[in-house]
Amino acid sequence: MQAQQIDDIIKLFPSLADVTQEDWQAEGISIVTLPVNQVIHEGEFLKSAALILDGTVRMYKLSDSGREVTLYRISDGECCPMMASSILGETAYEASACMEKPTTVLFIPVRIFQMWMDKYLRFRQYMFKTFARRLIIMSNLIDSVVFKSIRSRIAEYLLKMTSDDNDSLSITHDTLSIELGTAREVISRTLKTFEKDGLLRLTRGQITHIQRQQLLALIE
Repeated sequence: MQAQQIDDIIKLFPSLADVTQEDWQAEGISIVTLPVNQVIHEGEFLKSAALILDGTVRMYKLSDSGREVTLYRISDGECCPMMASSILGETAYEASACMEKPTTVLFIPVRIFQMWMDKYLRFRQYMFKTFARRLIIMSNLIDSVVFKSIRSRIAEYLLKMTSDDNDSLSITHDTLSIELGTAREVISRTLKTFEKDGLLRLTRGQITHIQRQQLLALIE
């Protein structure tokens, strides 16, 4: 690992500043760019931990029936807590990861990652904070799926993905169903109701004229 590469990594992951030059040169540490749509499948036993240097990775679960739900995304300066828990617990990966665009990753072999967790306090604290942040996100997701109506969840998503200056969103019903973890038919039916009520307009692959103030009233 070259000095400039290490400096660039530490800018994104300050908790790695304590890692010695000797440890950075350990065999197997590498930087790799993964292509868009490459998938790491649920159930795999990971050989390396992955820290994201550039790009975006979507974490998701796929049910036996084929229904898919997005859990969260990780990007520059982040890592997946489920990845870390799988490595530390020596269990299979409990989610799937898809590269949403070409993604540059720092791969740290499992044995080295485990050693760094033991050896470097700041890195260990960073990982624990990562666990905590993602647990909150997962708790919010469960709360949304279990306790909120699909009308409210769609309204929240549309508000999150648009702004007062941009009332349109390019997204298919299939993609929206994956983001919210429900059936495409439910999404289509609800959006058509929204359109009938004057809350938005539907065109192929796009939702336009989103009435943000009116959607706020649907939030539970």
